Amino acid sequence: MATALAVSLTLVSGNPAATAQGAVNLGAIEARLGTKWLPDGRVEVGLQVLSDGGAWGDIVLPPKRLMPAGREHSRWLTTSPFALEGEVVRVVARRLADGVVSVALRVHDADDGWGERRLPRRHLLYASNQPGFWTWSSPVTIVPVWPQIVAFYGHPGVRSMGVLGHGTPAEVATEVAVWTERYDQLNGPRGAIGAYHLITGVAQANPTSDGHWLYRLPDDRIAEYVEAAREHGMLLFLDNQIGWSDPLAEVQLLEDFLKEPFVHMALDPEFATAPLGVRPGLAIGGITGDQVNEVLEYLSALVESEGLPTKILMVHQFAERMLHDREVIEPQPGVELSIDMDGIGTPRAKLRGYRLFAITEPSQLPTFKLFFTQDTPLMTPEEVQAMEPVPDVVIYQ
Repeated sequence: MATALAVSLTLVSGNPAATAQGAVNLGAIEARLGTKWLPDGRVEVGLQVLSDGGAWGDIVLPPKRLMPAGREHSRWLTTSPFALEGEVVRVVARRLADGVVSVALRVHDADDGWGERRLPRRHLLYASNQPGFWTWSSPVTIVPVWPQIVAFYGHPGVRSMGVLGHGTPAEVATEVAVWTERYDQLNGPRGAIGAYHLITGVAQANPTSDGHWLYRLPDDRIAEYVEAAREHGMLLFLDNQIGWSDPLAEVQLLEDFLKEPFVHMALDPEFATAPLGVRPGLAIGGITGDQVNEVLEYLSALVESEGLPTKILMVHQFAERMLHDREVIEPQPGVELSIDMDGIGTPRAKLRGYRLFAITEPSQLPTFKLFFTQDTPLMTPEEVQAMEPVPDVVIYQ
């Protein structure tokens, strides 16, 4: 069965339509490009996407999808921009000789514009002896660009810990949507999606019975935010301040929640003070690259075993000692590591920290945190969007 889209195969220019906030595709897309020769010499162009089950889906047919008949070499013809599972793409094709067409795909990047033509390994498609028979290229893999994430950070009912604690999940979702819309209006076709950033493990100034100096939010309270995120089409980050516990052990306690496709993980090394022998809050703590690797490997295995889309592991950092041995951190399939520049201060100081921590290896998704009442002054969304590179995640506390 063929599916029609409002695109035309012609030489066109213009801006792609903005990606809808809810259209979040976090896994790689496998597409193949097809041609069908018609009796009058024209060539019809289409596209298919590989489903999660391993079958090719319906043929996507632009309404104006016919290459004119002819024997001459042609220049590249391109569709107008269209959405493909959350990505903005163009199919391009040109005639090389009578009965031979080369096909390729171009993907739009919010920062860099239209990418280079992606030629499938088998991109030369030949006329069939049977009119009306489709011939297909080999697959082209599209690694999706995350929509920009706008998150509100905090702990339920504790206003001093961040704006997430200033209202019910529904009330916070409404406010997040306002700020998400501001970014969505500024970032073009990339789109934006809101998120809760929920502190589930809170470091304590007094020892706890298990010796971990950590209060864990009850599962039923976490579940409230899981369901609210589901209802409002948001992401959810579960944040753990570690205390004297082990990062991997704390993440494993949250496994049932992390099996949800929209739930991600964050670690806050500031309060991981066991190696220093002092209670959380008396000194700036830290974790090691090896500990981060353990969590990355665990999340990667969870993604694989549960068939989940890509997970984000966020690590907060505003001082070098918060993350030791960054150079040993190794990327893992199915997980994106995000370093969050988590410092309070002037725009100049915050941007310096962003360059030092958030955009350098091994960070794959730069994150920038803003403090409504403590930054001097609070940077506007317009100023954030002018940063180089633009943060993939913006957190408000």
